[in-house]
Amino acid sequence: MDNAQQCRAKALLCRQQACLHPEENWKWLAQAERWEHLAETSFILKSEPPKAEPRDAAA
Repeated sequence: MDNAQQCRAKALLCRQQACLHPEENWKWLAQAERWEHLAETSFILKSEPPKAEPRDAAA
């Protein structure tokens, strides 16, 4: 499974917990936001082309 998909699945679980526990929904929604951010970061890192290694001037 894709890492970004796993992060989004965890974010969804956090949102479900927020609905089940309204007294702590702030905590679960913050966790969901964190997982969404990680999913986006994972997607961006995966889609970026690899960077070329800098060459030595002496070589």
